[in-house]
Amino acid sequence: MSQTDGQGGTAAGWYDDPAGSGGLRWWDGSRWSDHVQPAQQAAPPQPAAGQYAYPAAPAYGSHAGTEPRRVDPGTPVYGPFIWIITLLPALSLLLLPLSFTGFEDMMRYEMQSGGTGYGMSGGLSGGALLAQSAATLFGWLIYGAGVVLAFFDRKWLLARGFDRPFHWAFAFIPAPVYPIGRSIVVRRRSGRGIAPMWVSIGLLALSLIIGIAVTVWIFSITIGMMNSLDYGSFSS
Repeated sequence: MSQTDGQGGTAAGWYDDPAGSGGLRWWDGSRWSDHVQPAQQAAPPQPAAGQYAYPAAPAYGSHAGTEPRRVDPGTPVYGPFIWIITLLPALSLLLLPLSFTGFEDMMRYEMQSGGTGYGMSGGLSGGALLAQSAATLFGWLIYGAGVVLAFFDRKWLLARGFDRPFHWAFAFIPAPVYPIGRSIVVRRRSGRGIAPMWVSIGLLALSLIIGIAVTVWIFSITIGMMNSLDYGSFSS
């Protein structure tokens, strides 16, 4: 026995049984008692007087030590809002030609002006300016609609018993974060509901392909205009 109390005596507690039983015997501070218990069932050490025993912190990602509950089988997982959110990028792709209306005229004007500026219209006609402005406006409307619809989609999930669904604020990220995250969380709660994620990934891949094609198109018309003007030949 090596623990001592504040007065030099051995503190009360469970210690190796001096009788050789292999267990622990209770020492009450002045003498051995008749209480014996196996060594593996020893009580955890108690904090000394004046010390505070801090509770163990919950594991990262846990919520009050509980796992999210699963919904009942047959609970709907697809609502109208998630499909609109998922397909909004397709609408953006359809509006892409408006963003490049008059692009060749703008490039020609820039090259002919020697890079001194675009002027008021940048060589664009009134119709081209209107088309590009409409594309910008629709782009912001689509972005805002995605955020609003994500808010209502989360309420839709909560109303059907989904515990802590994916937060709607992730819709502020332009990439398809909300449909993908929402699908993963719903899948964990119900075992279903992964389809919006695959549709979003497919649209993202299509967007990358179209982006590469647009880049090649811009490069080709730029080289063609430079060859037709006084920038030298790039065809050789």
